[in-house]
Amino acid sequence: MTLISNAQVMTSATIDKIFDSASDVNGVEFFRNASRDANGQITTMEVYQNLSSDKDNAVLKPARRYLYEYDANGMLTCRTKFVWKKNQWKCVGRYDYSLEAGVYTATYSRWNKKKASFDEPIGQINYTLLPDETVASVAYYNRHHGHSAMRLEWQAPVDLHIVDMNYYITQK
Repeated sequence: MTLISNAQVMTSATIDKIFDSASDVNGVEFFRNASRDANGQITTMEVYQNLSSDKDNAVLKPARRYLYEYDANGMLTCRTKFVWKKNQWKCVGRYDYSLEAGVYTATYSRWNKKKASFDEPIGQINYTLLPDETVASVAYYNRHHGHSAMRLEWQAPVDLHIVDMNYYITQK
């Protein structure tokens, strides 16, 4: 397996791009509202689903809330996700991001409501970067239920070429 990609370390600019991207998914209209810090970085983003088919009279239902944290250089370090359930925001998980020694890492941890804290990460993606910050390879690790260590699920080199990053940002 060989992947095709172009590197992008998550920064406040990436979050701005996501915020400004199209908000119509599979015919369902979504609206976003964001709060910014003194540096202009998005710290909270709330996503609302329009329940009305009448474009002039939107009926908005809360859907998702994201909290963002950045380091001093504007690199995203944490994104916490909440969903709207029973008329309140409920935490569901958190992505943590780091860049060390040429490896950009994204880990995912679920919220444990019984413990009122995040569990150990269950998934991790490592992007090995070249000096120009393009991606050389990608590795995915997963923690299987009942195991304490992450296990490599797959790893692949990346074919480098210039592409429109909006394509990669909007992929699921």
